[in-house]
Amino acid sequence: MSKKLVILGAQWGDEGKGKIVDLLSERFDISVRYQGGSNAGHTVVINGVKYIMHLLPTGILHPHNIGVIAQGMVVDLKALQDEIADIEAKGNPIFNKLYISDRAHVVMPYHKLLDKLLERKNGVGTTLRGIGPAYMFKFMRKGIRVVDLFDSTIFEKKLAENIEFVKDVAEKVFGERFEIDYRYIEEEVLKPFEKLKERVIDTAKFLRENTKSVIFEGAQGTLLDIDMGTYPYVTSSNSSALGLANGTGLSPKYFRDAQIYGVAKAYLTRVGGGPFPTELHGEEAERLREKGGEYGATTGRPRRVGWLDLVALKHAVDVNGLDGIILTKLDVLDGYSEIKVCVAYEYNGKIYEEFPASLEVLENCKPIYETLPGWEGSTQGITDISQLPTNARKYLEFIENYIGVPIVMLSTGPQRHEYLFLKEIV
Repeated sequence: MSKKLVILGAQWGDEGKGKIVDLLSERFDISVRYQGGSNAGHTVVINGVKYIMHLLPTGILHPHNIGVIAQGMVVDLKALQDEIADIEAKGNPIFNKLYISDRAHVVMPYHKLLDKLLERKNGVGTTLRGIGPAYMFKFMRKGIRVVDLFDSTIFEKKLAENIEFVKDVAEKVFGERFEIDYRYIEEEVLKPFEKLKERVIDTAKFLRENTKSVIFEGAQGTLLDIDMGTYPYVTSSNSSALGLANGTGLSPKYFRDAQIYGVAKAYLTRVGGGPFPTELHGEEAERLREKGGEYGATTGRPRRVGWLDLVALKHAVDVNGLDGIILTKLDVLDGYSEIKVCVAYEYNGKIYEEFPASLEVLENCKPIYETLPGWEGSTQGITDISQLPTNARKYLEFIENYIGVPIVMLSTGPQRHEYLFLKEIV
């Protein structure tokens, strides 16, 4: 049976999954993205060259690795074309080893318009790339799939119906004038498709019949999962392990022998609105944000920052059935005399040791902290566990004891070689 590994975010995204998948996918033959869209932003630095991946699976950067955009994704074809061109311009030919699902839904220009209108009203904090409306159209049964682009009659019929629908919504609900130029549709959708269509296949069938090793790469993070995250401040797909089967078209039995690891930062960040019990403010926040370089790869906007929340991390462990945690950015905590870790919440006199569904509780609770001693010296670039400061080891042990699974790997810097394994993964 082929080797299978799942790497996904265990927090609110931005955990450093790109580097981790880049490192681990070198050992795999196929890399799969199965949910989300160009709202993802995975950054990888290879030999001093920075790659920012929005739609492509990170593993495709390896010469031997085949990349798959599976059916659970919503695909902005122009963005995908540009992303491929950018990577190939840096000397990495990837086009002929990419497969795109014929069942994936297409992000249309009117989805981006709706995203802006809805964000103006609701203020959830989306990336304004049309992801939510594309999923909305999918579940309203109005979506345009990649397969529809092969038949101009089907495409034009669905397009006309959707444009009429969006026009009604824009003008009658939001009071905004709506016009769309068909030439813009050609530039954003049809022209990119002419180039990309030769890479379109039934990816579910391809994966079912595959006998090679596969790594599955999640986007965003578990706390942004549409069902298990901080609803409604979530993404529009199952960004936890719950999205694996429906995002790939593979039976849950396919994944029964897979190893599943969650990536988490040694502290916590969030982009956009929504509850954040351990959020820091003022100078304390600025120090952590600047040390961690916490600015979005997709949007460039500053991330909200805070102490590590073990209640939320244990929730991610339980939801995903994680076999272990890969911890990133430990080096950012170098130099702190004390480090706080959230171990429970208090709301109206009640103590919560499990992650609540209630937005009211999450928005208004007080974090209960354990304060741990910091460490002297630097963990930057450490590749040998014996070099870790004693208090850094104690910090890791405290996390492991609380969440009940091991920390199997550490990332100690942005460069590809700055990591160490604490336990064998694959």
